[in-house]
Amino acid sequence: MNDFPALRRRSRAARALLWVLLAVTATVNVVSNTVNGGEGTTIGLTAGMVTVACAVALTARHFRAARA
Repeated sequence: MNDFPALRRRSRAARALLWVLLAVTATVNVVSNTVNGGEGTTIGLTAGMVTVACAVALTARHFRAARA
């Protein structure tokens, strides 16, 4: 039995979650750095790392899908 439609739905959900997480963490990073005068806080640094991880994951998914 082919479970391809379910896999595609999960893939779309994962991509949507990555985009939402990217937007939220980028906003948290900007607000944190603005409020604290640009000093590296734990919240700002963590949000920045998660933002970069989301961007890398979305880029990898894009290139993997384009190659397939």
